[in-house]
Amino acid sequence: MPAPLSHESPEDDDYHRRFGGVARLYGAEGMARLEAANVCVIGIGGVGSWAAEALARNAVGRLTLIDLDHIAASNTNRQIHALGDAYGRAKVDAMAERIVAINPRCRVTAVDDFVTEDNVQALLSGFDYVIDAIDAVKV
Repeated sequence: MPAPLSHESPEDDDYHRRFGGVARLYGAEGMARLEAANVCVIGIGGVGSWAAEALARNAVGRLTLIDLDHIAASNTNRQIHALGDAYGRAKVDAMAERIVAINPRCRVTAVDDFVTEDNVQALLSGFDYVIDAIDAVKV
């Protein structure tokens, strides 16, 4: 018997291969919630880089990354995006690239800034969740 015709594109097939395990684990409703989630990660260093990647690998639909730092060779032992070709780059830009390579459907916003008293309201509004992975409080 021939296989049923699929109305899915090759991109859909790839997405299902990448994230089918997540869908099986959390079910259709859970998967839909992950894909619709809008999460902000503040601090893309030793904790935040790993958190952001875990969110991407779990099919979170929108991520905003906030950090004003750049990747240094000394970050290699603890930051997932600290690879030789990334040294000197903005942490948020390198991490955004990595996230899109993992989950091409994820909409990533990279904010090359620190959260301060002056910008906290503007930067942190409209998210379902915010992960605080900062080194020092400036607010």
